[in-house]
Formats: sequence, C-alpha cells, structure tokens
Amino acid sequence: MRLAIGLLAVPFVTFAAHAETKAPEPAALSERATMLAPIQVESLTLTPIVAAKAVDPKTDPGVIVLDEAFAQKVVAIREKDSESVNELTLQNKSDRPLFVLAGEVIIGGKQDRIIGTNTVIPAKTTQTVPVFCVEHGRWDDSGKEFTTAKALAHGRLRGKANFAAQGEVWAEVSTSNKSHVTENGTDTYRKIAEKQTTAGGLGKSEKLVEEALAKVPAAQRAQMIGYVVALNGKVATVDMFTSPALFKKLEAKLVKSYLTEAVGVTPVKGIVAPTSKDVKDFIADAEKAKTEKSFENGASITNRYSGARTGKSSVTLKAKVNFSDNAAHPAPPAAAPVYESYQAK
Repeated sequence: MRLAIGLLAVPFVTFAAHAETKAPEPAALSERATMLAPIQVESLTLTPIVAAKAVDPKTDPGVIVLDEAFAQKVVAIREKDSESVNELTLQNKSDRPLFVLAGEVIIGGKQDRIIGTNTVIPAKTTQTVPVFCVEHGRWDDSGKEFTTAKALAHGRLRGKANFAAQGEVWAEVSTSNKSHVTENGTDTYRKIAEKQTTAGGLGKSEKLVEEALAKVPAAQRAQMIGYVVALNGKVATVDMFTSPALFKKLEAKLVKSYLTEAVGVTPVKGIVAPTSKDVKDFIADAEKAKTEKSFENGASITNRYSGARTGKSSVTLKAKVNFSDNAAHPAPPAAAPVYESYQAK
C-alpha cells in the first residue's frame, strides 16, 4: 500500500509517523490538474497539484530561470539611466527565453527590489521590466548592478507586486520584518530573503515538508505542477505551471516562500485542509473578473484578473518562440498558460 501524505501533525513542529494506509484518491481541480493529499505543518497547508494527464515533454517551454541565468552569467539587471524606482533594465544574454516570477528578490543597485511581473523575456534581448522597491530607507550611490538573492517574496508580498502599489509593498515589507524579527535600518526585505537561503533559517518546518514530499509516489512527483497554499485552512495562494520541468526548477524557491509566509501565523485548533470545492471557488472568483493585459513583449503576454477576493496573473507564450536550436517551437495551447498564479487579496 502507498503511504498517506496527510501527513504532518499540526501541533508546532512535531512530526507524526505516516500510517500504512491507502492514500486518498487525487481530487480533480480542472481538466488538466488534480490535487493530492495535503501536507500540514503548523498553520501552513501545502496541497500538491499534479497534471491530470501525463504531460507531453514537447509542452516544456525550454526556458532558463533567473537563478540559472545569474549562475551562468547570462543576465544583467541594472538601474535605468533615469534611475526609476519602479523600473530596471534587464539584459537576457542567453540564447533561451528567461522566465521570471513576480516577487523574485534582487539585491544591490540603489535599493533592493522585487520583480514586479510574471513574464518570459525573449532570448538575446534587453528591455525595461517593472519592479518594486523592498528597501524603503536607502537610495545611494553604492552601485547600479543587481544580483539574485535566490529567494522569492512570500505570497502576500507577491500579491502586492501583482495587484497593488509601491506604498502597500513597503507596508508589507515592514510588517514582515516585524514578524520575522528582522527589523533593520533601511527596512529591507533582504534579511528575510537570507533566511530562505540559510540552512535552518526557516526552522524545522522546512525539513518536515521535505520529508513529507519524499513520500509522494515517484510517478505523481514527476507530474507535479504546483501547489495550493492555505493558512489556518484558508486558501492563500495557488501556483500552477503547465510544465513539470519548469515547476521543478522553481519548486524549492516557491516552497520556501510559503514557509516564509507562515512565520508569525499562529495555528488555530482543528485546522481542516481546503477541499477541491474551496480551491475551485477561490480560483473562480478571479476567473470571473475582466481580463487586463499587464505586460507584453516578444515572447509572452501577461494578463491579470482582479476578483473580489482573489487576484490572478497568467503568462502565455506567443505562437512561436526561438530556442537555443535556432528553431521556432510551438507554444502550449492558449487554454494552458505557461504559468498561473492566484493570490488572496
């Protein structure tokens, strides 16, 4: 029999042994995605999402991600000549498109920032990208170049980047620094980002999640494309990719951002994981909203949807995108964006 994934005991950071019982059947989320059993660690519930049908490798967009690009020295992010707080110049030197997530933390320049949109930057392209300042108290001449913090902002801050304004981003950074006890002279988010990249920085919860995920059957693990994230049983975030390969590149960064969000959220008694209906209702609230084009370039279109309680951002590749083999590859079907993110408002 398969090991159940439902999974970690709620009380603080204790770990309950997995019972030798049959795992629940996956719950349908849509025609292309299903939910596995939830992982519960204190106030945080992570429900893995898998592709409803085995994904054809040809749907893999074949992009490079930000941390890979910095490691390979094929990306440069700089202050604009006009030194705009909410815009930076990004040069993708790679022969592959560059996928970036709203909320990816970049440090340096005149003040630390987070990327302000989910998008795919074309290969061999330099363009202006929207950003948000996450360091309220600094604007100096220490440099114009940025590097990756190898961290992703937590869900509430990512939501502000997608759907709010600079003032609300600063307010969320300040609140988070208080929760994480990382208050500092310039009120930068950098200290929280460092916790995500430091061994043990997020406490025992990170290890417990890793142990739970290790028990997911290999066939399902290979088809994972995202997570439903809940705090004290209420859906906070849904991240879903078309490609398991792209998701795998970003999974660790995403999970650490979820753990970061749970810091300071005191678990209540009797937490119940959200059902598929709960998640569908959460998603439907954004889907009913008007489509707004928020960003576009030669490789992709980013749309957003602002519902009453849920915001959505989706990235879709254009009809043809050039890859490293110099050939034009077809994009995934329009009904299946490369990436979709839903955030509670």
